[in-house]
Amino acid sequence: MLDMLASILTGNTSVLLGGLIGTVIGIAFILKDSAETNWRKRFREQVKKGIVNGTLTAADMPHLYERWSQNRQSVLFSLRIMLSEAIASEDEQLKEKISEIRELIRKHEEREPFSELPENISIQLNSLKEENLDHEKSITQLASSLTDLYSTNKTEITKQKRLAFWGFLIGVLGVLISISSLLIAIPKN
Repeated sequence: MLDMLASILTGNTSVLLGGLIGTVIGIAFILKDSAETNWRKRFREQVKKGIVNGTLTAADMPHLYERWSQNRQSVLFSLRIMLSEAIASEDEQLKEKISEIRELIRKHEEREPFSELPENISIQLNSLKEENLDHEKSITQLASSLTDLYSTNKTEITKQKRLAFWGFLIGVLGVLISISSLLIAIPKN
């Protein structure tokens, strides 16, 4: 009987250890995502303050987004969020600065054309655009199509990550409940 109890506890320890490792890995991904979201928010707040105070120029933007470790896509996304808040009058401070925000978006798109696409595609589209000035409209339409496709795929990947995360949590809970059920079911001598 003692040998059976030892083998059950050894097996449960392995399962418990596996569940614990999986939980730690899952929490690490959550913390990483939370930190990135916090940095995007702080970057957006700093840009907003610069716009409101009138001290932010388009030349300052690369310095800010490098300081906050933002990529080209997240900078454009943040500027678009601020523009939508200003247009909808959700933010009283930004409401007066719509033209400045539009100018920052325009300058960013000039400096980083096709920034909503992955960098390698953006570089290729830029070189095509420079080589074939007469086909600029076709290249712009291609970029627009690729942007839509990329956005759709990115949204789908985000959705799949969330489903995987919740599935993982449910699996960990299932393992923990199974372990506790086994421990409760073991006859006490």
